[in-house]
Amino acid sequence: MTRVIIDHHQQTVTGGGGGISQSDRRITAHPVGLLRVSTGSSSLFTDHWPRWSVVVASWLAIVAHGCIMPVQPNRSRLTHEPQAKSSRAGMPTPFDPSGTSPVDHLTVNAEAIEASAMWNGFHGELATQAKNLTADEYRAFVEQRAAKLITDRIPEMLLHGEASSRLSANMNAGIDKYVDEEIRRIVTTQYDGVQRKCEKDLESKGSSLEDLRNKLRREIVITSYLDAKIKPKVAEPTRAELLAAFEANADSFRRPARRKMSLIDVRVGNRLPENIGTPTPAQLETAQTEARSQVEAARAELQGGSDFAEIARRYSDGLHADEGGAWGWVTPGSVRERFEPAVAALYQLGAGEVSDILETDDACFVVRCDEVDEGYEPDFQSLQPELSSRLFRAAYNRQIMQIVTDLRSKSRVEPANLDRFHAAVVVAAPSRESLLNR
Repeated sequence: MTRVIIDHHQQTVTGGGGGISQSDRRITAHPVGLLRVSTGSSSLFTDHWPRWSVVVASWLAIVAHGCIMPVQPNRSRLTHEPQAKSSRAGMPTPFDPSGTSPVDHLTVNAEAIEASAMWNGFHGELATQAKNLTADEYRAFVEQRAAKLITDRIPEMLLHGEASSRLSANMNAGIDKYVDEEIRRIVTTQYDGVQRKCEKDLESKGSSLEDLRNKLRREIVITSYLDAKIKPKVAEPTRAELLAAFEANADSFRRPARRKMSLIDVRVGNRLPENIGTPTPAQLETAQTEARSQVEAARAELQGGSDFAEIARRYSDGLHADEGGAWGWVTPGSVRERFEPAVAALYQLGAGEVSDILETDDACFVVRCDEVDEGYEPDFQSLQPELSSRLFRAAYNRQIMQIVTDLRSKSRVEPANLDRFHAAVVVAAPSRESLLNR
């Protein structure tokens, strides 16, 4: 019995032999996204746990072990025209003895992919960039994106080739049945049961229903293979390991107390005569009196039930006046010195409360506390499940890296100089003009 999880709901794919044992720990296959695993960077624990595709994590292993050089975008000529010379010299390949001209397909062992197919499913992303970037910026983006697509695809092809070779006929049939059911679920839940709506949406992104079917199938095949191969090798973290991880990373879980602030900021300097050097005491007194009068009028309207945001827009001189004086989350020490009295008053208020008028040498303030967050102090007991999950995923990911490194050492990738395929992928990308004219 082979099990995967789709969209966080457990589903079953029936097949014979080489199945995956039941467990609470499973890599997740997303029906319309890349197969994903978790990987850490400089720290195992971060505020937002990074979730990368398996191909990215695996590619890092390839690069780290020196098995292959990642593609580098050609900086010498950002163009959609075929390049006569690649950005660096490479080994000749059977496709072109010169080893420099673009090659329109990538071969990894027995599987090949055309340059144009690399953009399947990415036309929507390219269209967004075409609208937001200049022509030169768009060409630079295409070069960078093409490089990432290639460096992601090679490990995925390696894993899929290895996993496919181990599938029985019964398992293949079970996966095909599951994919058909999943496609029907996607059409039903996301496109009101109308297949043509799904097809049109995919076409707008440079993809098709068959592309989606193949992508989902590949994800399940790879996930099943990795789960069966890796899970028996990865032990549950011990309590000592959990405690060590907690002590080393407690700060990443800690959240200080904070408050959301809205502020009416009536500035004395804005009421001084223009183009003066050092104001006289009389000028300062006049400006302070005017500022006080303004903020008293604002405070009176607030006491009468007027909306704080509207009053801030009319009276405040502050940076966030146009946003109704809303500063968002604020903590002591996070603001400039002139605002420290306002923050000190903020921390004396409960949610929804408004301060009295605060006077300083350069401004008069009224503060409202919009929301209170008392913060979070982590404790080992409550964090054990998350610590265990993260340590398990990190160990799982290291195993994936090792598998891909081993597969790459025995693989055949053509062209050997990936810049040649990169040049073809760049040429195959939709032009900015075609996307803007759609």
